[in-house]
Amino acid sequence: MGLIHLSMVFLTLLFLVACYKLLAASIPTRLNPRQAPKSRFGLVPVDVSGLPPRANGVDIIFVHGLASNPDTTWRMRLSQTADTPGEASEGSQLFVNWVSDFLPEDLPPAVRSNVRMFYYNYDSYWKRDAVRTRLTTLGNELLEHINGEIRVSEAERSRNLVFVAHCYGGLVVKQALVQARASLNFSYVAEYTKAILFLGTPHRGSDFGIWGLWGAWFLKPLLGSNPQLLADLHYDSTSLLDLHEAFAKHDKLRVFNFFEQRPIFRVPFAGWEQYCVREQSATYAGSKIRNIGLPVDHYTLNKFGSRSDTYKVILSKLTEVTQLFTRPTKRHYAVPLERTYTYTERAGLSEELKKKLEIRHEDASVQHAVTLQGLGGAGKSQLALDYAEKHKDKYNPILWIDATDEQAVVSSFRRCATELGLPDEQVDKQGSVFTDSRVQEVLRWLRDRTDADDQWLVIVDNADDLTWGLQKIMPKGKRGSVIITSRDEKSVLLVPRACERVRVGVMSPEEGTALLLRHMQLDAASASEATRVTCDDVAQKLGHLALAIELAGAYIGNDPAPEQALLQYLADYDRHRDELLKMDKFRGLLPTEKTVWTVWDTTLERITKEHPDLQLDVLLAFLAHFKGTIVQDEIFRLASLGMEVVDAELDGEASREAVADLRRYISLDNNRWDSFRYRQCYEVLVRHALLQRVEGRWAGVTMHSLVQWRARQSTQTRPWEWPYIVFITAACYQMTEESGRPEFRRHLIVHIPEIDEDHGDGSRNVKTNTGFIGTTIGRVYRDEGLWEESEKLYTQGIEAYKTTLGPEHLDTLTSIASLAITYWNQGRWEEAESLELEVVKLRTAVLGPEHRDTLESLANLATTYWNQGRWGEAESLEVQVLETRKAVLGPEHPDTLTSMINLAATYREQSLWDKAESLQLEGVELMKAVLGPEHPDTLTSIANLAAIYSAQSRWEEAKSLEEEILETKKAVLGPEHPDTLITMHNLAQTYWNLSRWTEAELLDLQAFKTRQAILGPEHPDTLSSMHNLAFTWKSQNRNADALQLMEDCVKIYGYSKGPEHPDTLSSLSVLRKWRKEPELS
Repeated sequence: MGLIHLSMVFLTLLFLVACYKLLAASIPTRLNPRQAPKSRFGLVPVDVSGLPPRANGVDIIFVHGLASNPDTTWRMRLSQTADTPGEASEGSQLFVNWVSDFLPEDLPPAVRSNVRMFYYNYDSYWKRDAVRTRLTTLGNELLEHINGEIRVSEAERSRNLVFVAHCYGGLVVKQALVQARASLNFSYVAEYTKAILFLGTPHRGSDFGIWGLWGAWFLKPLLGSNPQLLADLHYDSTSLLDLHEAFAKHDKLRVFNFFEQRPIFRVPFAGWEQYCVREQSATYAGSKIRNIGLPVDHYTLNKFGSRSDTYKVILSKLTEVTQLFTRPTKRHYAVPLERTYTYTERAGLSEELKKKLEIRHEDASVQHAVTLQGLGGAGKSQLALDYAEKHKDKYNPILWIDATDEQAVVSSFRRCATELGLPDEQVDKQGSVFTDSRVQEVLRWLRDRTDADDQWLVIVDNADDLTWGLQKIMPKGKRGSVIITSRDEKSVLLVPRACERVRVGVMSPEEGTALLLRHMQLDAASASEATRVTCDDVAQKLGHLALAIELAGAYIGNDPAPEQALLQYLADYDRHRDELLKMDKFRGLLPTEKTVWTVWDTTLERITKEHPDLQLDVLLAFLAHFKGTIVQDEIFRLASLGMEVVDAELDGEASREAVADLRRYISLDNNRWDSFRYRQCYEVLVRHALLQRVEGRWAGVTMHSLVQWRARQSTQTRPWEWPYIVFITAACYQMTEESGRPEFRRHLIVHIPEIDEDHGDGSRNVKTNTGFIGTTIGRVYRDEGLWEESEKLYTQGIEAYKTTLGPEHLDTLTSIASLAITYWNQGRWEEAESLELEVVKLRTAVLGPEHRDTLESLANLATTYWNQGRWGEAESLEVQVLETRKAVLGPEHPDTLTSMINLAATYREQSLWDKAESLQLEGVELMKAVLGPEHPDTLTSIANLAAIYSAQSRWEEAKSLEEEILETKKAVLGPEHPDTLITMHNLAQTYWNLSRWTEAELLDLQAFKTRQAILGPEHPDTLSSMHNLAFTWKSQNRNADALQLMEDCVKIYGYSKGPEHPDTLSSLSVLRKWRKEPELS
């Protein structure tokens, strides 16, 4: 029996040990660092900003409940995929802490900067390895932490307190306040405590209290629990009733008792449910007591995973008490202007300004600075005003400095000093802005702001003139932000190394339309489609300039029938633009005194006075007369090189006098354009936003259409039409002399004026010099493949030459020959032949049969015969020209070699292969010896030899030569040169004939795209590449692509060359043939 008893005892002990281990394993201990809370004990800032506290603010202290801590009390566990911001993740779980994640953003901006928030972490853990403490001790510890951690300075002691306490934490707060009232050291805590939010606090105890106490007594010998913390938590315990009686005497407190409306568990069907803290325990009555039920249980009364309705109830009470007990500081808003009532949001610019003002420059004199830089009238000041009005709650003070001139600056600073209440010392009315006492007082006040003070914002408006020393009085201080509005690009230097830039340009079409509609008291939704379209037309005519649209809107909106006035304004603008833009009938009724007529005057006058040697007004007026939107630097380079010939060809005195003021911008240095003066000039105009720089391959300048109008108006007494034509003619002449950059020709053509229109005082000069001007510009049009325009100008030039020089003059004959080439390019062979016969006859009579120009005319006539397939006549003339050139110029002269190459080509077309090849080889060798192996003419002659091989289907020999030529031309001329592209085109044809479709397509595509980009989609060479690419695709069985490309080719040929041009007819024939094929139909 003894052994049985011993065994029973032993088994019982084993069972108890096993139970203890299981129990111990399930209950954490704070002695284990991995199980202890992460937060330190005491008051832990929710947002560690490091800023010193301000007086008269509010501190909110969040106090957790029994056996809890700040790490877990205020946060809710969510699934990882929850669309909610989270503070931390553990494993696959996301945790949201409403105190740190939501509350700082959701408190009103007006009080946010004056509110600090703290977690209070105290040791209320009673289950295992618990400290020996009780409620009175915990209350005293809370007071000690408040006094020693967040009530150190006088400023802190003036701050009000608000507590948010969950469950047992509410009892700790009540105990602390009861003890504070009885203590001289802590009485101020009770005095400055203004509100408490109790979340499920058991003022009368809890039904769970007794169960918890029994559990604590049971665990005490095993795990070291602390029953004392639970001793008085049973329902209606005497100690809690005594505590509440003492606490309730403090009847000035605002108290919000939140109680749970859901049980923590219920027994189904039995109708039994259990609450942790019942309503009658969580609430009590009083004059300033508000009892509020929430549809949650006890354990979610203090946790919110989203901005739910329950969270919003808590937020509303915290907002109420913080607004009530935060003593607001006086807001200083010293801005003498207001946004116009029609201000239209420019969302992109506003967002850019906001983001760039958030950029922090730690080592700068002011850490946040942005310059709004752009053209006068673009809306910079209104944009700054909009920002200021939207951010009144963020900055205190907001000051406005008018930097138009020194007097305006002094006046602005004095107004700001009065607003800030700074001492009004004796002011020296004659003093400098730099020594003015009020200016220095304001600057000193801003500089002395500390981290405990509000951020300030100063807007420096109209900082257009930087020469008098504005930088010396720019506000400084680490709490500051500065917005500068300026037309000057250099305004970023007002705050060295720390100023961001926002370029303020014209309004978007949508913004311009919206501004007009606001003047008409309409918006996009309420306005008719017709009204919106008309508004868009008006805004477009005004170049979407904010000031111009604002003034037009005021004019339209002032009419009793604004929609009719809108239509009338549009009609009037075309006929009476000058009067409308000069009108100032709303002076004094709008924020600005400026009109489109006056807005740029002060800037131009000032910078012209500052740079008298540059003659800025001259260049601006001249640029305003250009036809194209962008005036490329290349035009000035071409004009500088071509002006000498133009001076010689035109009426010298007239041309020299016309461009006298422009010569400083087109001077030469060692036969190269010296761009120094031009760059100096446009850089000043760009700096002040009167011009805008456009970068890229053909860099240049552009100007707003209304600046262009104003510049033209200001120089009406000085006619620019004739100087402009002289300048463009010089550029065109040089364009025809250079072959290296043909792609610029398209850009130059945009600026060419109509020479037969009225040019005012310059019309007489134009008429006198139409011969040279017409033929020079006509050559540019011809080279670009614009045959009709070329023909028109050549015809005008020829008639002018016949009148002024006579029909047999050399210039007249040269022009007729050029017109013949224009006809030739259009496939008008008979007309070309007729002119060429006339030129040959006259040159023979005037110059003699052996003159170079006569021989050139014969060669051109031979080419015309050649293109008509009249090989015999062509051959006869080419032999004559070749023999004469040999005799007169010599066998190695370039003209002789050219004749040799042309004759070989004629032999080739007649299938006289031996004669063609022999003559071509001779020509190639001579050109290599005379001109060099890499000379363009030498390469062309080798290409002609390859063509002879191709005509005989000797594809490999042709390919070898063409590959060699292509690599040489790429190296010598560049990959985009027209001659390089011709060789690329020919090599693609050779690959095509060798059935090497992929290589053919690669070259065809490259040649087509390059020509399209450089020469334009309608240029003959581009169309030739398009035609060949279509054939390559057809050979690759890409039938649909080939058909579509050929259709495009025919269409472009039709409207660019004409429906009867041989190239149009050839492509059309191919297209019709392809369409008949079954697989393409």
